[in-house]
Amino acid sequence: MSDTLNGSCACGLVKFVLVDAKRNIINCHCHTCRKLNGGAFSSYIAVADDNFKLHEGQDVLTRYVVTENVDKHFCRVCGTPIYNKNRKYPGLIIVPLGALDEVGQMRPTVNIYCDSKLSWVAMQGDTRDYPQGMTD
Repeated sequence: MSDTLNGSCACGLVKFVLVDAKRNIINCHCHTCRKLNGGAFSSYIAVADDNFKLHEGQDVLTRYVVTENVDKHFCRVCGTPIYNKNRKYPGLIIVPLGALDEVGQMRPTVNIYCDSKLSWVAMQGDTRDYPQGMTD
């Protein structure tokens, strides 16, 4: 799967594009993602660093150090999460699906941290599911 996707924050000050992005759509069920994003789980698109192009808003992006491995970058005006960097996955940018302007027919391919999944969240039958982070 490869194409160009546009993204932005809720107030429109941050704008970015994912260019020629081969991607995985990942649902993360860890407690930290629930806390940071306010949902039962978080859905992300993981792309190569080179495929993320920030067009506007560098001056309003703020970084929050979540753990020794993870930095979250978000718009300091409206709070929209824009991307994460995880030192465990060098060379990748992890973009929340909600920051994309249109997600079309994208579907998750992977669930991670399923050991932390809320009991009422139903899983799809055609995803790879990992008790913790991805191992392959």
